[in-house]
Amino acid sequence: MRSLPASLPTISRQHSASTSHSTLSPVYERRHICIAHGTERHPDQLPPEWLLNPYFDPLLPRFPHVEKVSDHEYRNHRQRVIFTIRETTDKSVFREWLATPELHVIYRGHARHGRGPCFGRATEEALKTQDWGEGTNSATTGIFRMGFPFIGIPVDEIIEHGYSAKLLEESEGPPPAADCHPNLRPYRRLLQPRTAQQIHPELPPLIRHHAPGRRYLAYPDGDAWNVVHHAGWRSTHSHPSEWGAVDVRCRVFCFFGCSSFRHNYPIVRKIARWRREGNERYAYWTTSPSRSVTPSRWIANLITYDVENAFAPWGPSLEYAVSRTNRDLRKEGYTFQLI
Repeated sequence: MRSLPASLPTISRQHSASTSHSTLSPVYERRHICIAHGTERHPDQLPPEWLLNPYFDPLLPRFPHVEKVSDHEYRNHRQRVIFTIRETTDKSVFREWLATPELHVIYRGHARHGRGPCFGRATEEALKTQDWGEGTNSATTGIFRMGFPFIGIPVDEIIEHGYSAKLLEESEGPPPAADCHPNLRPYRRLLQPRTAQQIHPELPPLIRHHAPGRRYLAYPDGDAWNVVHHAGWRSTHSHPSEWGAVDVRCRVFCFFGCSSFRHNYPIVRKIARWRREGNERYAYWTTSPSRSVTPSRWIANLITYDVENAFAPWGPSLEYAVSRTNRDLRKEGYTFQLI
């Protein structure tokens, strides 16, 4: 397990109901915000105004109770909370963060049609990479799975990105409705067995464990075909890069990827049963296709909350961040919201 940076100053910590003071009177609580950047969403690949500091710095004069210590530390003297910010592009670090108590973990990036967070460094010049699938290094890149067991994907998506896909074979039979992503369920009766070549001439070398003559279940979508991926959230072919293989103990998990409420909320909250308990297991999602402006707006609103809440439940400040971030997104013309 990777520890938090040793260079961070030590602040006395009291139990959640404590009102006591220390030599730093009054005592400040330290809260760690950890941002995992997915493929194509690394900080140097995004417009500056989508990042926290270029967005937040011009706003700081409005909040005299907020002190910027550095690009990675802010102190809200009204909340009595010190916020520290860590960032990674490494899937293994993201996995460790999920398993670390008290962290506020944010994923920014693609939802991969519901298959889960995706790590690596794809660029327009090098778009074809295994990082869209199992990863060029499966420990640090590729998909962290947290989706329904079966998900329908346009075959052109596989061709465009050039990764190896594990597809549902005819011999396995139709997938059970309960195991299908909601977008796939209406098409179960339309599934047809077809060879890889019949689905798309460029598909055969991109199927994991493909053999000539093998047929896969697919369904038509206009002039193209959709194929059914083996996806899932536990006991997947990506193990241990999956939700079910992690003892998720972070306090807050934000999945800021497209339509994550439809794609991944049912898995995390209903099927995996990772549910809110007191001041633990908060989770937030996007309602529809989104943009990567979300983390900067979210964090700025969380930091500027102007009510004292050190060593208190995080719920009120998180609810405030949801409300204010949705307001900001509407003002900027975005149609997606946080939920």
